[in-house]
Amino acid sequence: MELLKNLLVYYGLGVSASLLIIGFIHLYSLVVETCFWYAEWSNILIAALLSGMPFGIAIWAFITLKK
Repeated sequence: MELLKNLLVYYGLGVSASLLIIGFIHLYSLVVETCFWYAEWSNILIAALLSGMPFGIAIWAFITLKK
């Protein structure tokens, strides 16, 4: 049960980090590049869900190595 909880926590952190990075990219494009075609929300969410696992693994590895 502990393993499942850890997987879900780090996956959630990975999805959050992914959404944060995507937000920064869109904010930069909105401020600097005025001719920007915005992506659909469904594509943004799918990209965040798919990249949540690698980001979650990276966060887990960083925290584990820091200990």
